[in-house]
Amino acid sequence: MITLTYDPQDSALATRLTQDLKTQGLSISDTLTPGKGNILIAFASPASNANKTVQDVITQAYDNGQHVVVVHTQPAPTPKLINHLKAFDFVNGYPLSALVDQLKIIASPEAGLPLKVLTPKTRVKNRGAGIWLTIIVLIAFIWGLVLVGVFHQQAPVEEYNTVDTEVGATVASIVEKNLPHTTQEAINFPATVQAVPTAQRPLLIETATALLAPRPTKGAFNYDDFEGE
Repeated sequence: MITLTYDPQDSALATRLTQDLKTQGLSISDTLTPGKGNILIAFASPASNANKTVQDVITQAYDNGQHVVVVHTQPAPTPKLINHLKAFDFVNGYPLSALVDQLKIIASPEAGLPLKVLTPKTRVKNRGAGIWLTIIVLIAFIWGLVLVGVFHQQAPVEEYNTVDTEVGATVASIVEKNLPHTTQEAINFPATVQAVPTAQRPLLIETATALLAPRPTKGAFNYDDFEGE
C-alpha cells in the first residue's frame, strides 16, 4: 500500500501521480497505516518542507519501519529528515517509470530493511533505556561497596591460587614436552632456535635456560649466541 504526503500547494501533481500509480497497478491509501509493506511517497517542495503535518507523517513512517521515497516537486533545499533517501526529480521531468520500478523493488519480499532514522520517539526510547541502565549500574556499584565495606566480602584467594597452580602445571607440562631432554636434543637445540621466528627466539631460549639452570646462573643457551647466525 502506498501513501502520498504533501502540502495542498502540491495537490495538482499529487492527484496526477496518484492516478498514474493506480494505472500501473499500485494500491494507494489516503492515510499511512502500520505495516512493513506500506510505502510513503513524501513530496519535497518549499511548502511541503514547511508543512508540519507532512513532516510528522514522514517521522511516523520511520517509526513504523517503513520505506520512504522522496519526490521533488519544486526547487528547494532537501530537509535533513529526508536528505539521505533516494529521490526522484519531478521538477524537470516526469520520471514515472523509474519511480514505479523503485516502488516495486522496495515492496518486494527481497527488499532490505529501510535505514534507521533517529526520530524524536526513538530518542525518547533510547534516553529511557539509558536512564534505566544507569540506575541498574549504580545499584550494583553501591551494593558492591556495601558487600566489601560492611560485610567484608573478598575474592576467594585460595580458589584463585588453586586455579593459578593448575594453570601453571598445565603450561609446564606442555613446555616440558618441547624442551631438550637428551644430549642429542641439546645438541640440536641451537638449530631449533634458528628455525623458529626471530620474535619467538627469546621466549624459547629463556624458557629452556630457566628450567635447566636456576637464576641468576646464566643458562647454557643465550640469545646473544644466536645473533647473526
